[in-house]
Amino acid sequence: MRQVWHLSGPNRRRSLLAGLLCVVALVLQFRPVWSQTPEDEVAARAAQDIENGNLSEARELLQAALKGNPRSVPLLKLLASLEFKLGRFDAMRSALLQILKSDPNDSETHLNLALLEISQRRHGDAVPYLQDFIRLKPRDAQGHLLLGRAYLNLNRPQEAQDQIQKALALNPGLHMAHHDLGFAAMTMGKREVALAEFRKEIAANPSFGQAYLRAGTIEVERNRLGEARDMLLGAVSHSPEDASAHFELGRFYLKAKQPELAQGQFLEALRLDPKLIRAHYGLAQALLALGKGDEAQREFRAFSELLARNRSAQRGASASGE
Repeated sequence: MRQVWHLSGPNRRRSLLAGLLCVVALVLQFRPVWSQTPEDEVAARAAQDIENGNLSEARELLQAALKGNPRSVPLLKLLASLEFKLGRFDAMRSALLQILKSDPNDSETHLNLALLEISQRRHGDAVPYLQDFIRLKPRDAQGHLLLGRAYLNLNRPQEAQDQIQKALALNPGLHMAHHDLGFAAMTMGKREVALAEFRKEIAANPSFGQAYLRAGTIEVERNRLGEARDMLLGAVSHSPEDASAHFELGRFYLKAKQPELAQGQFLEALRLDPKLIRAHYGLAQALLALGKGDEAQREFRAFSELLARNRSAQRGASASGE
């Protein structure tokens, strides 16, 4: 199964997009009082309504103003921000696209559109907006990194690697860039290159559990059990709520012939994520090694039933075109 790299979870994607749009919404073209236009006054009133939580009033105000001036970029930016807060993502997209009709070179709007598509895991739709953003802001390291991540999610690791390397050339200390570069290398089968990048991320960002996890899985594959143990314990320590970290530590304990410790990790993985099917298989192996045959068979059956159910659901989704 192809691994997919997301922008560190939906909550982070939403907060990143919300923060960016909040900045856009508040960057109004304020002029001295004696030179303010009606557009400035509407923007200021709408921004105040948004700040006070009066979202419906702000939306009505902006829509009324845009009927008379549909190409107003400041008002459209405020409306896009407001639609995001209301969870109206299609309406937000429409407002952002309207901005580009007025100003095709508005780099922030290209980035906001990309972030919107990424937040909905529409990575293919995000790519052209990120490409345009980089065309307008070629030295923006974060833009190159985001484009690299989009390529990773589209299973285009070579293009991802190229963009992430450009990001690191612009900003060698860019948060998570070495991790993402390692993920690209791992996708291309370059395990030792990937391991080196994950270790660089750990050195730069010692609390990032995913880097420990990915490094640990490679060390297990290479049968370097001492290094694997240290990495996987680091993953669990820094990301105690990550079911995958506990699962991989359980796999390590199985390989190290410590089935009792493996059992505990697989149980914790299932507590955190009952849908982690492979943890049932790992738990069955641990129970079998402990001489608990009946319990092991129960877990093997659970694994088989859940796997069959999952495959059936996937076939149904494919047949319906989802």
